Amino acid sequence: MSRTRRSSKSAPGELTADLDFLIRDTRLCLYKYIESRIARSGMPLRLWFPLRALYGNEGITQRELGRMMGYGDAHAGVIVKAMMRRRLVRRISSVQDRRRINLYLTPAGRKMARLALRYMREVNARIIAGLTSSEARNLYTLLSRVRKNIAPP
Repeated sequence: MSRTRRSSKSAPGELTADLDFLIRDTRLCLYKYIESRIARSGMPLRLWFPLRALYGNEGITQRELGRMMGYGDAHAGVIVKAMMRRRLVRRISSVQDRRRINLYLTPAGRKMARLALRYMREVNARIIAGLTSSEARNLYTLLSRVRKNIAPP
């Protein structure tokens, strides 16, 4: 029997034994689905989420973007450089503090970010398809609580 196809009559202990696998498998399915949706845009998935995050937070630093995304400083630098090569982002020195370099979307970056938001609305609708509004709210609440349970201090 596949680990993800447990009977609904399984004991709670049996379900929790495979919970990590189910979450991992769900994440992989989600990423594959997102990649299939964004393939036409030519944007790799590794840039998709940071671009979307920057869209609502222009003027933050590379380090702040990295922290938002859960990246270390080095990885954030790689991501920002990749977005700059695609002319999606530009760095501008802060007027208040010349040591601070802020990130801003270019017009092309803003256009791609709006496309990202449109695709993500479609993805999110697909995620909750078949759920009642109450079930969708419960899913959000439960996932938020799970995240809080395992988030680093």
